[in-house]
Amino acid sequence: MLYKYLYKQRFLIISFLMILFSISFLSTDSMAALKIKYNGKTTKYTGKQIVSYVDDKKISAEGTKGLLLNKKVMVSYKDIFKKGCKVKVKYTKSTGKITFKKNGKSVKMTIGKKKCTVNGKKVKLSHAPVKVKYIKKKKTKILVPAKTVAKGLGYTYVYNSSQKNIKMLSPFVLSYNGEEHIYKSYQGGLIFDNVTRDVSNMPLLKIDSTVMMPAKEVLTDIMGVQFEYNPSNGNIIITNDYYKLTLNTSTTAGELTDLDTSTVTPLVLKTKPVLVKRTDTGYESVMLPASQVLKSIGYHYKWDTKLKIASIYTKTYFIWKSKDNTYEMTKYKNAMNKVIASYDLDNNNLVLSFSFVNPIAEGDGIITEDTNLNNVYIDFANMFNLLSGYGTNLTSSTVNSILSEQSDANTHITLSVPDKIIYSYSISGNTYNMYISQNVNKNYALKINKPDGVDYSQILLDDLYTSNKFVISIPGKYDDFYAANPVQNNSSTVTSVSVAYVDSKKTTDITVTTSKLQGNKLVNLGNSIGVIIDYPANVYKNIVVLDPGHGGKDPGAKNGEHSESNINLQILYDQARNYFNSAESNVKAYWTRTTDEFITLQNRANFASKMNAELFVSLHMNSSDSGSAKGTEVYYSNNNNKTNSFGINSYKLATKCLDKIVPAISTSSRGVKSNNYYVINHNTVPAVLIELGFISNSTDLGIITDADKQKLAAKAIYDAVSEAFNSKK
Repeated sequence: MLYKYLYKQRFLIISFLMILFSISFLSTDSMAALKIKYNGKTTKYTGKQIVSYVDDKKISAEGTKGLLLNKKVMVSYKDIFKKGCKVKVKYTKSTGKITFKKNGKSVKMTIGKKKCTVNGKKVKLSHAPVKVKYIKKKKTKILVPAKTVAKGLGYTYVYNSSQKNIKMLSPFVLSYNGEEHIYKSYQGGLIFDNVTRDVSNMPLLKIDSTVMMPAKEVLTDIMGVQFEYNPSNGNIIITNDYYKLTLNTSTTAGELTDLDTSTVTPLVLKTKPVLVKRTDTGYESVMLPASQVLKSIGYHYKWDTKLKIASIYTKTYFIWKSKDNTYEMTKYKNAMNKVIASYDLDNNNLVLSFSFVNPIAEGDGIITEDTNLNNVYIDFANMFNLLSGYGTNLTSSTVNSILSEQSDANTHITLSVPDKIIYSYSISGNTYNMYISQNVNKNYALKINKPDGVDYSQILLDDLYTSNKFVISIPGKYDDFYAANPVQNNSSTVTSVSVAYVDSKKTTDITVTTSKLQGNKLVNLGNSIGVIIDYPANVYKNIVVLDPGHGGKDPGAKNGEHSESNINLQILYDQARNYFNSAESNVKAYWTRTTDEFITLQNRANFASKMNAELFVSLHMNSSDSGSAKGTEVYYSNNNNKTNSFGINSYKLATKCLDKIVPAISTSSRGVKSNNYYVINHNTVPAVLIELGFISNSTDLGIITDADKQKLAAKAIYDAVSEAFNSKK
């Protein structure tokens, strides 16, 4: 029995070894070195064989893949560029000279020579073009440096060493003003009245530093605005219900006519209209400066620099006006003579303004809902409707249509809605304003009733993001009010809501806890408050990360009782938050630390990316063995100095900070300097490190520890950051 068992085991082992040997043999055969001949020598090439893709299409190289020579990807000029990329190539056999031309770009190189010319500039190659014979295939190919040729001709080039391939993306080429241009900036998208629209045929483009939109596609096809273009003379006429805009492709000058008053106003565009043609598809469109044109004819316009999307909102949906204001005053106490429907961009509300001949009072205008019919009714008792029979459909996402009628002695308004709406109202003189937002479940994570007598401007919001909390402080004692009118929570992200009166502050604090870090924003809904809770980048327009250097076990430089970490925190958090969190601030600030704690350099640098911030500012205090060293200097990294979407790079930010700080606190300027400090070198956004002053110098120490000077330094940093963001479109 034992003998049989051992025999069986022996057999299995021998079989396994035979299989292993077979696999090894096959593997060795399949991985056999590529035999090639170049520079007069035959050699075995054991490096990576590179596959080429152009616009995600694999390019055939007839079994002669690209090679890594001197660590540079070399590919067949004929297979990859002439056939695959459709580049115009001229090869002169007698001289070995190869010339590549496409889209007004050119690359010239010669076999065996490292000197080449890229778009008129001399460039030295790491590896010269070379003739390579693939022995097994019996083919000789001229290999050229793939990256140099591709990028020189305007292609996007990516080499993936793990996947052993290169991927090239054809340039987006546009023809306008009699020239062809390789377009390298963003191709923008479009949202109109909260709905994403297709502009793939001709996207929004950046031309002469201006966001340009395809006129007919946006104005007529999407928005329903009349657009006329005469190619013979370049005249452009844009007309809607309220305005007529006249432009011409030859000039930036135009005229805007108010159709209601016939008033004509000159308009000077930042960039003149231009006829643009895509060379890949032949699609042609008149491009117009989006912001100026749309705002001039009465629309809201916003450009998202991160997402590269333009959002257009209808500012005025309609204006109904009565020509005759006469009515039976003995029978009716008032008469409605005007209705305006518009969009409030700041609060994302549809605003319906009902105007009357005479002033109206509180209680005029009774709102009822019929959920079965998805209708909302507004009745103004004992008032004559001079606009009876007026009605229209709306493109608003909150109201489908509105109808104005006379019902008995009342002015009767019917709103057809797609879903339950949130509304509030206000009365001013002879106008009744109704503010309508979408279902709270769609727009607002929380809805908070506002007690009578509370001024919205006095309500404060404190973001405790390090604890995934925020606090809404309402002046006065209203804990009983909220016991009877609880906060409506419509968000799965909100884990708890608590209400308590804080005697020391004389405020009622509503503390909201979320399951993860979120941005938060209050919206005034009239009688209530809407709270938006979402990923920070979806809530805030401008985000900066502020980094008080050192902390915890790392106190930084010290001088007696003063430590660098504490001074950094005092200025950049204790003082600066008063500016960044103020109502006037257009910047949302996040701090890497708000207490005396240790944060790794990596976590500090990564925080900007985590928060989707656009700027990063780190504050430090300097120190020297020499007590005479003093002054302010600001550092940036040359490795992180690319200009962002709104024209700011690390150097420019550093310059702004230095220019603001030095005169504010009266330190001497040591200039803007380059250094690869970790937090600025490893950042994903424009980043600076401020050395505010020398803790080792008595004069500077007096400045950086003085409360008033700290306040001025904080204000200067705020001003510099705010000014940087103000360059956004």
